[in-house]
Amino acid sequence: MEITARVWEGTDYLPRVFDRWLADPGSTFEVAEEQGTVVAFHRLRPLSAGVVLYEGLRVAEEHRRRGVARAMLRHGLEEAASQGFRELRVITGNPAACQLFESEGFRRLVHCAVWLAGRVEGPDLPRLASPEEVPGLLARLREDPAWEVYGGVNADWEQVAELDEQLLGQLAAEGRIRVGPGGRALALLVANPHNRLAVSLVAGSGAILQDLLMGLRFEADSQGYKGVRLFAPPRHPSGDDFAEVGYHLAHGQVQRYAYARELDAL
Repeated sequence: MEITARVWEGTDYLPRVFDRWLADPGSTFEVAEEQGTVVAFHRLRPLSAGVVLYEGLRVAEEHRRRGVARAMLRHGLEEAASQGFRELRVITGNPAACQLFESEGFRRLVHCAVWLAGRVEGPDLPRLASPEEVPGLLARLREDPAWEVYGGVNADWEQVAELDEQLLGQLAAEGRIRVGPGGRALALLVANPHNRLAVSLVAGSGAILQDLLMGLRFEADSQGYKGVRLFAPPRHPSGDDFAEVGYHLAHGQVQRYAYARELDAL
């Protein structure tokens, strides 16, 4: 995986998933070659009916700034449209990639900065939501100010998915939803985090949300993580609550930018 050797200072996730990607019959994996050598690749993976995720765009270092990434992206858009998809989504932590997507007509769904908090020993771990609670949780989430700032999507690396009953049901079944009393605060967890418990979305406000956020710090400690990494828009309406219980807006962390592009016009 020479193409990825210097990506994210050698910590690119692609080498770990490359073989699985190649073996996935439900996705489209494409490469660009020059004189028999692979110089770029990307993947298209269906998310739901009509929606496909564009991921893994990589260009060999010596071929960058030659328009290869733009050509790959345009080909990916055409391929997705030819397969009948109506929308292509992408999530990135690379500001340069943001410029590329915006110049190609993508609209930004959400930008999530990173809030960090250290682990704390405590007895009150947050409660896991059950699948039976999902309809009520979704109804409250749609009325929460966080709904708008997150753009109605869960900005997870694995799937920039609509915040709907199907997604919340899946996350609840996987044990990835934490809730406060009465479901009035909610946190969606990321699968397989690195060194911190990771949260892709948080909603709620006031004391109930603060208790949930502290509970996440307790959970991080109980699972041996360094702390919590919370992804939230910089102007999240509950930012003051984050700070009140020890979360701080971190600099130098990989942020998340999710985009979408309609394919009907292609």
